[in-house]
Amino acid sequence: MGKSKTIIIIAADQPLDNDAHLRKKMKDAEIRAQRQARRFPGMDFARMQKKVHQNLAKSYLKLDGKYMDILDLMNYLKNGGSLPRLNAGNIHGFYSLATAITHNGIYLYQYLLRAGFDPIVVQNFSLADISRLLAERPLAVCISSNFILMNEIKEMAMKIKAISPQVHVIAGGMLVKKVLNAGEGLPRDALDYYSSFNGLVDAFVIESQGEKTLVLLLTNLVQGEDVGTVPNLALFDDGGRIFFTPRQAEEIRMDETAIDWGKIPRRYLGEVLPVNTSRGCYYRCKFCTYHWLFPTVTYKSIDVLRRELRSIENLGFVRHVRFTDDNFTANPRRLRKVLAMIMEEGFTFSWSCFARAGALDPELVAFMKKAGCEFVDMGLESGSQKMLDLMDKKLKREQAFEAIKMLRQNGIWSRGSFIVGYPGETLDTFDETLDFINQSGLPYYHPYLFYYSKNTLVHKERERFGLQGLGLVWRHNTMDAVEASSLIPRMVEEIPTGYTDGLTYIEEIYKLLRGKGYSGESIFELFKLKRGLQLALGSGSENEKVKKILESLASKIV
Repeated sequence: MGKSKTIIIIAADQPLDNDAHLRKKMKDAEIRAQRQARRFPGMDFARMQKKVHQNLAKSYLKLDGKYMDILDLMNYLKNGGSLPRLNAGNIHGFYSLATAITHNGIYLYQYLLRAGFDPIVVQNFSLADISRLLAERPLAVCISSNFILMNEIKEMAMKIKAISPQVHVIAGGMLVKKVLNAGEGLPRDALDYYSSFNGLVDAFVIESQGEKTLVLLLTNLVQGEDVGTVPNLALFDDGGRIFFTPRQAEEIRMDETAIDWGKIPRRYLGEVLPVNTSRGCYYRCKFCTYHWLFPTVTYKSIDVLRRELRSIENLGFVRHVRFTDDNFTANPRRLRKVLAMIMEEGFTFSWSCFARAGALDPELVAFMKKAGCEFVDMGLESGSQKMLDLMDKKLKREQAFEAIKMLRQNGIWSRGSFIVGYPGETLDTFDETLDFINQSGLPYYHPYLFYYSKNTLVHKERERFGLQGLGLVWRHNTMDAVEASSLIPRMVEEIPTGYTDGLTYIEEIYKLLRGKGYSGESIFELFKLKRGLQLALGSGSENEKVKKILESLASKIV
């Protein structure tokens, strides 16, 4: 009897309990900071990490001692004033991103199926009956790090190996590529940490694409051949130390990535589906790591994209499509062809996308609206032209302002992301960002604390900025991470007509609620009431005011 060709794909692990997840995430990061502290002798690294977390937590809604995103708040009210304990049996009666469909799992399902394997998708690890799945004696469990942290991969692998020691556990995806890309050039403490995965993860796939590497690895496992001959891997030697096989970049052929949604089992689908039409980015923003993951831009052909969207329309139950391209509007000429195709087809679903503010013009925005666009997510990064120039964003403040205006005038909701604390940031430039959001009428925003990675282009300018540290713990000539993180709670207080969630990305919440039948206007009203509640609780307002806001929120939940 031959080896099993069943492959379990773990696509994500969205938390069922945001409060517990946040607290654990902060604790894990603080433990990691203690481990990394010796690399930064001039910084009180562990203390700074803890203080950053304390500051960021002040920007989140906290009710009855629990940190909540807006979906938690809705569940709290729907459950009569207490947070329900979500599980596989009741989750579809509440609101949770744990039921969302991500592109990575569906794509790998189709790719492995075509390669002759028998894939099973676990969209959310926390909802899976992993013991039952492992009882089928699969060849391997493949964990995608696109939405899962490294310590979470380790914990998953522990659970998997405890049940089925013989199953091969393989991890790959964006985060694995980022953290292991340096190979033997990683710091000693990092090599020690990743060596601790020995006996839990059998192989890491270190490639921006990784699909072909994965199939070659799985094929070698089926045939009993040496996996050390496979490129792009991190493996473990007999002594338990991590080592790396040679790198070999995979070619991207976007037309081959199109999903035939009609052939995907219904249990893996929902009212909102993700579609990817391109990979790569033309720009080289200095805070971003994406440029070296996908240094060139490749597109699906219009005809192939047409067939893919038709397969979604033919399902008959999809309400909204999320285009997952990092910059859906990067090529306006191609975009107009895509929009014309969507108009020709007359698809009944609405859609949302990521966009570059500088690529939008009045004619294009009006065209997008006619073609069914209703939400656009933009990386605006700062309201200060000085900061935009330092980031090499290649965006004028006025362009961003006009983009928000055009979208609003055409009835398209927008969210802007902003980086707080990038090298060169001062209290004055931060105030410019506050002013920009308030003056522009941006309906939604999301603040990110600057994240320092050696894979970013700003790392090459570290001496110019006096930049030191790692991740969310850093300092530079004009600010440090503790001060920058203390600014983020001010945004909730000082931006009265724009809204953020803090814990969860608004575009994810928006598409989930649209899939549940909420209108854009009703979603906006929910966020407005949530901010009012957060401020009332933060100011110690009387119970009557809090009670009134909760009653208003409850009346809008269906």
